[in-house]
Amino acid sequence: MSEEILSLIKDSKNEISEEKQIKKNATWLIFTIGESSDGKNLFAIPAENVKEILRDATVFPLPFVPAYVNGVLNRYGDPYVVIDPAVLDGKEAQKSFLFIVMNDESHFCLRITDVKDFYTTTEKDIVHFSEAELSDYYDGTLSINGKDVFVLKVQEIIDKVGREIAAS
Repeated sequence: MSEEILSLIKDSKNEISEEKQIKKNATWLIFTIGESSDGKNLFAIPAENVKEILRDATVFPLPFVPAYVNGVLNRYGDPYVVIDPAVLDGKEAQKSFLFIVMNDESHFCLRITDVKDFYTTTEKDIVHFSEAELSDYYDGTLSINGKDVFVLKVQEIIDKVGREIAAS
């Protein structure tokens, strides 16, 4: 009888540790921003933040907004602000018509060049930036097939856009 109880306890412990391991896994959308061929244009955001990926949507320009705000696009009757992360990062504006619609109430999307992959990894594969390396828009990097992929701070971008549009 006591052996059965011990066995059940061990099985329960194993199930709990397996559940914790599963929870630590995260799926990332890997994409490119800009036409750079140096391999430094790979970026990632949590897949749970993605509502939809749109292709060939018309962007309607807006006056008096920061240069990284390309305008708005119409998604099923709702306007979504289009952010070009390349311009936000000080690079040349993208000419692509591919957008990641974010899964939140902010109604914004990111202009990207290409979708590369969905990648599942554990928390230990993310290298967070130290205090000295802190960036406004990047949380850290993922190492995927020997390449460093920058992890975007989506909420920080949303907050910046909100602050700058409210100030203008």
